[in-house]
Amino acid sequence: MSRAFLICPEPVRAVTAGVGTRFLTLAQVLAEAGHEVTLAVPNDPDEAAPPSEGVKIVKADPERLGEQAGRHDWVLLHGHLGNHYLSQRDDLPVVVDLYDPFLVENLHYHRELGFEPFTTDHATWRLQMARGDLSTLERLIVELPFGVPEGPPPPPPARSDVLAGVEDGAPVLYFVGIYDWYDPEVVLAALPTMLERNSDMVLVFVEHPHPELTPLTAAARTRKFAEKLGLLGSNVRFEAWRPFDRRFELAQVSDLAVVTHRPGLETDLSLRTRLVDLMWLGLPAVVTAGGVMAGVVGNEGAGAVIPAGDPSALAVAVNELLADDDRRHRASEAARSWAAGRRWRHVASPLLEFAAAPRRDPHRERFDELAPGAVVGEEPLLRRIQRALRRQRGGR
Repeated sequence: MSRAFLICPEPVRAVTAGVGTRFLTLAQVLAEAGHEVTLAVPNDPDEAAPPSEGVKIVKADPERLGEQAGRHDWVLLHGHLGNHYLSQRDDLPVVVDLYDPFLVENLHYHRELGFEPFTTDHATWRLQMARGDLSTLERLIVELPFGVPEGPPPPPPARSDVLAGVEDGAPVLYFVGIYDWYDPEVVLAALPTMLERNSDMVLVFVEHPHPELTPLTAAARTRKFAEKLGLLGSNVRFEAWRPFDRRFELAQVSDLAVVTHRPGLETDLSLRTRLVDLMWLGLPAVVTAGGVMAGVVGNEGAGAVIPAGDPSALAVAVNELLADDDRRHRASEAARSWAAGRRWRHVASPLLEFAAAPRRDPHRERFDELAPGAVVGEEPLLRRIQRALRRQRGGR
């Protein structure tokens, strides 16, 4: 079995989000398969939940990542933190995870941050795509989507323990997290119409788990809109992101999920991993058209798909689903059936195959000239000199 060094660019704490959850879970899957795993994270390892047996969590030191990778057999990396490793070493097989389309996501912050982040993001993707080793004879990119846990979901908690003051019979809509590429305002625009049918309805927004990482303009707008409607604190609630071991509880005490976003490239590229979790939980969802998961919800009958930016259509879809218990039950069963084929151990099979026999891509060097040298300060000329010296010594 191999020794894997995973470089996670986002914090892995008791409260963790998409990238952190993905890396922590992949570390566990690799360890369960018998591999020795080190997970390097940007935060204090003591903040993380106790890792599974076979997983060691360490604090990533950007200036020493190559040294920290030490005796390992291969590396899995993602995002900007991985650039530091790539500038320090080029002898271990590298798997580049392209899970988070941050190149597109961060364009939503251009008003606050300008276009410099895009330049860095683009250079990062070029560098890492040129340095990855996980490919096959059939394709340069291997799919490893977001998975779901083994076994059934945990028993749902009592609603009163999770949403104090919300009656058991009140319809609860669950919006998951608020990011700037989502469209929470269309749900608020539809809420007055939905309240005409169900005056005790509660709409739950989940706050960002790492507010220090990104601007939160959409969250601020959403809160202000709810205040303007006079619904904040009554029919609209903002809840904290739950710890990893309780991450499903808000969804489990909800009646419907609402996932709305605007049309665009980010929508087309995103998997909407929270919808994957919701399918596993069997929570019917009302989603706006666009992207892979909206197609899954529609094709599987796991909820309803509506046009983007249409509060009237949203209100109709929500009210119809809430009024039809049989339809919600069928949607729930359809969602669970789809999720049954998405267990982490199954979707991670390409990575497990690579881990069993890590290898360098013999053709990768042809792409080196496509990789920019300014991502972390390395110049293309220096890289060419280093490669020439390696060739003289008989290496690659």
